[in-house]
Amino acid sequence: MKILSFTFFLCLLATISLGQERDLKKKPERTDKFIHMDGLRVGLDLSRSLQHLWNKGNRYGTELSFDMELTPNLYPVIETGWERLSINHDYLEYTSSGSYTRFGFDYNLLVAEHKKDMDIVYVGLRYGFNFANQQVKKYMIANYWGDITGRLGRQNYNAQWAEFVLGIKGEIFTNFFMGWSIRGKLKMDQKDFDMPHVYFNPGYGPAEKEFNFDISYSIYYNLPFNFRGSKKE
Repeated sequence: MKILSFTFFLCLLATISLGQERDLKKKPERTDKFIHMDGLRVGLDLSRSLQHLWNKGNRYGTELSFDMELTPNLYPVIETGWERLSINHDYLEYTSSGSYTRFGFDYNLLVAEHKKDMDIVYVGLRYGFNFANQQVKKYMIANYWGDITGRLGRQNYNAQWAEFVLGIKGEIFTNFFMGWSIRGKLKMDQKDFDMPHVYFNPGYGPAEKEFNFDISYSIYYNLPFNFRGSKKE
């Protein structure tokens, strides 16, 4: 009986000790709302040069982004870029290109456990607009009496849209980040022509669609200047 009692006592002691150890490992819930990213984060969207892999036509471009944590978990964002689409067939040679800009903000959903934690999972909103042009360098229409060929001059146009964004930005090295985002784009306004209709909107995608999906994959660098004048712990 003494051996059984002693064994029971050791098991009880081990259980209590394990519970205390687990309690010590629990991280306290964050109660403050500190800003944990100082400086300006600059990003380069790597996926803009690879769009031909999942989009129609020879579509490519470049895009830069700028964001900073202005208030706890709130990141104003500016994204600006340039895109070009070309379609070359026996019956059509079409090109469209232009610049675009988006303004908006991201809100971080991830709770930071330390002031050095700069990883974020975010949702965001954007307002986007572009200035673009298109040109049909050659077209051919098959006809019983003979093929009809011709070309159309350059046409300038613009568009406006709203974006809903879900994404991640994770720090892989000090001040270096990688991240991806999924975007839903809702067209708000579009200048169009009777001949030909606008086919492509830089920054938005196919012009005939009222709603577009897009993905992006970017690298970032945080320019670490403390413009608030406070010291990080």
